[in-house]
Amino acid sequence: MEPLGDKFRALAEAIERESVLVHRAALIDGYRDIYRFASLGVDKLIKKATEYGGRKGAKILKERYNVFTDRLDEALEILTVIAESSRLIDVFEFDIEAMEIKVEGSILVEAVGKSNKPTCEPMAGFFAGFLSELLEKRVDVKEIACAAQGHERCVFKITME
Repeated sequence: MEPLGDKFRALAEAIERESVLVHRAALIDGYRDIYRFASLGVDKLIKKATEYGGRKGAKILKERYNVFTDRLDEALEILTVIAESSRLIDVFEFDIEAMEIKVEGSILVEAVGKSNKPTCEPMAGFFAGFLSELLEKRVDVKEIACAAQGHERCVFKITME
């Protein structure tokens, strides 16, 4: 098995080759507009689409860059690189013992502002899809606290089946 440093180099290469530039303001405006229809179930479709995106991203890492792991801590380290380099969040941290991901500076919170319910479920979908594909086991991720609700940061609970 490759050392983790080699995996990070492959990950950086994959991000460079596989990503596209999307203007931050366009993402913010687009999510703000879409979020208005969350009560109609659009949010569930968005989460499903981002879960697919996460799976596809992990599949590309495995197939093209030979990045494999069966350890949640390593998978979360890889996800940290992706999340922080995406510029969609400022800080991505995880706590293995608590089975939580903590995010600060979410672009989705920036788009929506204050909300009574969590607004970052699309991120939860991406995280779940990515971790499920990379670890080759069902992983569920649910946002349990959101900065849009007044919390210090967004918190996602990881459940492995």
